[in-house]
Amino acid sequence: MIYFITIVCIFSQITDISPNAQYDIEIVTKTKDNYTILAKNKPVTMTVEGPTYLRVYTRIPWYDKSVTHEIYKVILQENEIDEKIITLESEKSDVSKGENGLPVSKWRSFYIEVPQGLNTYKLVHWSSPRDTILLKFAYESPKQWKDITATEYLSVIEAIEEERFTKYYELPRDGSVTLRIKGPTRLKVISRLNYDAQTTGEQSYMLIVEDSGTIEKFPFTCHKSEIITYENRKDIIPSDAKSSYISIEEGWHTLRFRLSGTIAQSISLRFQVEE
Repeated sequence: MIYFITIVCIFSQITDISPNAQYDIEIVTKTKDNYTILAKNKPVTMTVEGPTYLRVYTRIPWYDKSVTHEIYKVILQENEIDEKIITLESEKSDVSKGENGLPVSKWRSFYIEVPQGLNTYKLVHWSSPRDTILLKFAYESPKQWKDITATEYLSVIEAIEEERFTKYYELPRDGSVTLRIKGPTRLKVISRLNYDAQTTGEQSYMLIVEDSGTIEKFPFTCHKSEIITYENRKDIIPSDAKSSYISIEEGWHTLRFRLSGTIAQSISLRFQVEE
């Protein structure tokens, strides 16, 4: 008898629901991550055996709801010798909360390449809107991406990122940038809105990608970056970076990029493929 009931439950269906007005609910999985507290004047130290990669996830508590983005900085000291400042830029998370429902930022991360043997690391709170930065550690290797060159573009813009020059291609509001690419591969498109001296605050734009009649649209909101500058274009200031990912199918493709939904004159594009 139990076997018969089981079969009925599996193959039976609910039909003729009345009234049948529908209501969609998005189910959000609730999980907890443990973060280490990095406070002012209380560095976090650790010993890691290499060779390996260590990924450091960071967040900050978010107390001021009127603020749209924040900058915070961590000093990374390796084996009491090498030292560098890690600058991170984030915004309030809409899906994650801290203890007692406290708002927190979206996570931002950086990688530590750990050499052979035992290595000691110290993380120091350099600056943040409050006295606390939250840290989580994971053994993860960074994905390897390589830059590729656009086929047709207006001009090249050089950005200074992490003390090195990075090449971007300018996409004007009334023009396009073309990229010729062979699949199968995964394309990463990094875009930055170009602010002028009069433009301030949160801005929006839409990156449109056309491939043989197929159109994808990527809407973004952004803020003026406080950590990146352009070397050869002092008349514009880059926004924080936004990333789009496009799966490229087998064969050759000609992608045409256009810009809409913004008062800015142009954006900057950088193209990478996964190695």
